[in-house]
Amino acid sequence: MDIEINLINQFKALPENWNAWLLENLERGCHPEDLAKILLQEGLIELNPVKLDGNIENEQNYNWLEQLVAQKQSFTPSNLNSRQKKWIAEAVLEEKPKNMIYQTLKAQGLNEIDIAIELVELKQNPYFQIAQQQHFLVKKRNWLLDTLDRFARLNPSYKEVKRISTPYFEHFVEHYYSRNLPVLLTNAIDHWNALKKWSPQYFKQTVGHQEIEVQFNREQDPLFERNSIQHKTKMSMNQFVELVEQNMHTNNFYMTANNAKASQSSLSELFKDIGDFHNYTNHHQVLDRSFIWFGPKGAFTPLHHDLTNNFLVQIYGRKKVTLIPSMQVPHLYNDVAVFSQIANPHQPNITEQFPELNDCLKIECILNQGESLFIPMGWWHCVESLDTSISVSFTHFNLDNGGAETFPQPTHID
Repeated sequence: MDIEINLINQFKALPENWNAWLLENLERGCHPEDLAKILLQEGLIELNPVKLDGNIENEQNYNWLEQLVAQKQSFTPSNLNSRQKKWIAEAVLEEKPKNMIYQTLKAQGLNEIDIAIELVELKQNPYFQIAQQQHFLVKKRNWLLDTLDRFARLNPSYKEVKRISTPYFEHFVEHYYSRNLPVLLTNAIDHWNALKKWSPQYFKQTVGHQEIEVQFNREQDPLFERNSIQHKTKMSMNQFVELVEQNMHTNNFYMTANNAKASQSSLSELFKDIGDFHNYTNHHQVLDRSFIWFGPKGAFTPLHHDLTNNFLVQIYGRKKVTLIPSMQVPHLYNDVAVFSQIANPHQPNITEQFPELNDCLKIECILNQGESLFIPMGWWHCVESLDTSISVSFTHFNLDNGGAETFPQPTHID
């Protein structure tokens, strides 16, 4: 007969000798259903009939099993390996159904007693109790971000990048900088000599013999941006320009902001062509806090966010920039620092692997020569060069642009 044994309250009423017998046989590995049948024959428990396909695998019976384990502190440690222990902790934090937890681990060869022991020990562990508290706080903050994001979508400016003539700095701060909204300025660098002069050939003529640092062999590493240190390579500007000119479309090499410090003194002559950015910035800091990006068509920077507010200024060629609002971070599979498991949100069928990306806005804009894009701190973005491209990014605004200094670092236990 298909039955469910309702034992939770009855277990508490068992005579002491039968309680000891029950715990001893559970420890020996006897199946709970067999023990329950003996208790039934002895008249110590009652039946509560229900269809269960021959198994006693409902929530109440697992709860009962864990109560038995909790009463018996001398059980030997469970046989779960570290991977299974991590999985069961994550499942409990995510409030997965208990049936699913048991059935998943039983399918891996574990018995119910081992699973129950692990669950009881887990919930009693003070470290896990702290993890539960922190998990709740993360869920609460994600709820707040989702709610604010839903309200923000009522504003059309949140779902597009406005293209405007360069406004007064005060207007820019009030409507964009302080509100964490991107904007594209169409004429902010019309007075820069760089806009008239810069090209790959000009770089050869001006700093061709200077040694620079670039990212190289990127196409051999799917995590090239995270592993950027491993891809740093030194060569002359002449050599790099020749590479760019010989390759019509590639992501294998790129001179990026990550190479700026090593190349700064070599490229100082080029910075003389960069004019002021109206009164948005402290122009005395242009060399220290501006970064040149130079690469071929096809150079790609995967999805990430920055720790400061930035302007990306396009001087030669075009780029496609895809932006995702900072408040949508709960749905962007952020696994390490400023990176997402999603490298390219436009990759075919990407939402099959990362379904929550469907909840995100993907705001695309083409950055043409002479245009400047404000990318607010925390906004996720990926960038693709549509032509051979030379850009400058900078962070030296004439007001607070802190963020990187207080960004939390991962904790490692040695």
